[in-house]
Amino acid sequence: MIQDKGNRLISAIEKQTEKIIYFCSAENISPNLAVHEIRKSYKRLRALFLLFSECNETQTDQFRREIKAAGKILSPIRESFVNVQHFDKITAGSNLISERKIKQVKDSLLEKNRVLVEDEFTSKNVVSDIVQFVKNIQVQLITLKLNCPSVFQIKTQLSSTFVEGYEVYQSIEPELSPVMMHELRKILKRLWYQLDFVKFMHPRYFRLKSDQLNKITEQLGVDHDLYVFFEDLKSGDFNFNNEELLILDNQVQHQRELNMVKLLPRLKQFFNEPPEIFDRKLDKIFKLS
Repeated sequence: MIQDKGNRLISAIEKQTEKIIYFCSAENISPNLAVHEIRKSYKRLRALFLLFSECNETQTDQFRREIKAAGKILSPIRESFVNVQHFDKITAGSNLISERKIKQVKDSLLEKNRVLVEDEFTSKNVVSDIVQFVKNIQVQLITLKLNCPSVFQIKTQLSSTFVEGYEVYQSIEPELSPVMMHELRKILKRLWYQLDFVKFMHPRYFRLKSDQLNKITEQLGVDHDLYVFFEDLKSGDFNFNNEELLILDNQVQHQRELNMVKLLPRLKQFFNEPPEIFDRKLDKIFKLS
């Protein structure tokens, strides 16, 4: 059974590496979508490699550091694309900022995204570097097959991730700091990917948790995107005056508040189960008690 779970883990990792290679060469989708999918696979890979931390820490930690660095290169592309979408949303039907100014800023945002896509993704050297990087990981998976984590080690990592998320949640609820909310999102995204991998062991319980985390991390992502978006707007690149920035800030905060209306109850529901209960359920599911 342990070997079966190890093979499943390696297969899950291989699937993500193949997905990255596919999106590096796919001709029927936009570069922005390809970047989005590659970044998601990078994040899933980092979460899956963390399951090896108890038995193969040195090698998998190196993988995770390299994947994180690779993902950071693509982050500005994704952010610039999402910024265009948020700008469209908050300025739709607005008569508080001139149409001319809105068009000028929209064109600047689109141009920023175009340049980033060209420089950091579609150029042949960048794409070939990504493919080579992922193929190197594929080759090294052979050694990981010989030392896959045990059921207990996987369960320990799941518990650790849950506790980490629970502690951050407990510390941010009153303040709702965008920075801390983003930290929570990163942890819960990792937990979501890890639970998605083990859900075959208890589909009913893990699918419920995975579905909850999917919705939660999506909304936490919106919160972070709004924060990044406004930081970009007030950077000075778009020549907004103080009055215009105040208008935009109010719009962004309104969108953030609307997002929180559903997000906060979902977080409360998810963490209604404290770490010790979650841990005991894992023991039972993994047949460790």
